[in-house]
Amino acid sequence: MLLAVLVSAPLYAGLWDIDRPAESPAAYDVIGGRFDEFPRAYYESRYQRVRPVIEAAAKLAENPDSTIADRAADALSAFDDASVAHLRTGQFTEAIILLDSKSHLMALIRRERAATVRQHQARYVANKASCLHHRWNAGATPDAGDLRLAAELLRDLLKEDQYDSDARWSLREVEWLLVAPHFVSGADPVFPNMLGLRDAAFRNTLDDTALIQAGIGGCLPWLARRIAYEGGWRDVDVMYAYSLALYLSGRTEESLFAWFRVCELIDAGVRTRVSNAPAPGALKRALGVHLESVANQPDARAVYSELRQRADAWRASRTEYVTAQLKLGRHPDTHADFWSDWKLAEPTQPADSPPVSSGVSPALLLGGFGGLLVLLVLILGVTLRVSRRGTAPHLDEL
Repeated sequence: MLLAVLVSAPLYAGLWDIDRPAESPAAYDVIGGRFDEFPRAYYESRYQRVRPVIEAAAKLAENPDSTIADRAADALSAFDDASVAHLRTGQFTEAIILLDSKSHLMALIRRERAATVRQHQARYVANKASCLHHRWNAGATPDAGDLRLAAELLRDLLKEDQYDSDARWSLREVEWLLVAPHFVSGADPVFPNMLGLRDAAFRNTLDDTALIQAGIGGCLPWLARRIAYEGGWRDVDVMYAYSLALYLSGRTEESLFAWFRVCELIDAGVRTRVSNAPAPGALKRALGVHLESVANQPDARAVYSELRQRADAWRASRTEYVTAQLKLGRHPDTHADFWSDWKLAEPTQPADSPPVSSGVSPALLLGGFGGLLVLLVLILGVTLRVSRRGTAPHLDEL
């Protein structure tokens, strides 16, 4: 019952705009990167679409009349779309200013549209907390004041709804960053993680119940959304937390693939937020301690490489299509048939490698070839045995 409550609780924290996914993407898509990351022009076009609505709402707030409740309520979502569009293009302060304008507008219609304002108040708080977090993360000299304000907003959101799972985990990450985690060799846990998991959590049966017992039930949907929708795919600490949670829930292969992504990030020069972290090679080993007992890692890495290749091809195909459509003046917000002509361009094979069927993984191919080889050896052995015996039966066989 507790698991059901934690997983099905209202989800208001995190970024809110028209693109927010209704459901968390699948783990393999999250890890491989098979989700949309639209170009800057996509968000600039969206902002230009909603800008007249926002400007009209601002004038309405300055000179309210008898129609303000209806007209302002219809404009609230435009502020979310515009602020997230600014965030996606790195204009964090502008995004926060827009959200504060939305808050002022909501205060004017709170009495007439109480239910609508309550819903949008939660989205305002969630978006502002995310903008503050992103501004802190992007700053050359991060301002801890942004994190403190984000934590305060998320705590207020949880006071309104203690079952808001997204707010709970967003606050957990912000508070973890505020304490400035520090790596100590030989400490427990092996490496600091935002979920607060200690080594003892991995000594019992690994399944969904283990997540509840460790006090992190419901974290996986939030982590998936954080990775695919809020930039966590390029964050070592977020991907590491995802690997730990997947492993604790018994999803060993997904956990291993998430660690491969962590290693990929470290090799690309991405740094952890944990101070005193070891050098890249030792860091990768420390972040993979929970997976030491997992066998056949080289084979799994080959499958992961194919997964990443196909995800990159999918993403590139989508981005190319979106860019071409934007140049024609088309946008998903205004054209319901926007994606009707998009087709996935399959990745091309290198000239010196054999073609691989799009539906067959390397591991499956190896298994098939291995089985065929065993069958051929058996047939050969039987043939040789029969040829040595000749056509006449032995006396003992009569």
